[in-house]
Amino acid sequence: MRALTEHLFLRLITGTGRVLDLSADCRYRPDDPYTVRMRFGHGDGGDEAEWVLSRELLLAGLAAPAGDGDVHVEPGDHAHTLITLAGPGGAAVLQVATGELARFLAATAELVPLGTEGTRIDWDACIAGLLSA
Repeated sequence: MRALTEHLFLRLITGTGRVLDLSADCRYRPDDPYTVRMRFGHGDGGDEAEWVLSRELLLAGLAAPAGDGDVHVEPGDHAHTLITLAGPGGAAVLQVATGELARFLAATAELVPLGTEGTRIDWDACIAGLLSA
């Protein structure tokens, strides 16, 4: 089954009140149904970063604050959703258009309906991989 990739435009809100425009490729694969991979960078092998986010967390964060640990998602103003990514070097607050994120997530649900994710995973291969490590 094919993967879904969407290019999203975001704004990085800095602690100094500055706002920087950036973009990310969001990728969803039916064989990895619980996750959305968000890749920031130029795609030329230079400065790139990839975060693996829970699809369920992103969906929950469209409506109300959600998340524990390094990733938090919450509604911002009426048109934007805020995604906070924390790591050893600090935290980044990203602002994304709610409509764009919601459309991407709806497309993932067309590929793999919510609640059916577990049927898409090759559990035997996962267990074999763990046992061989």
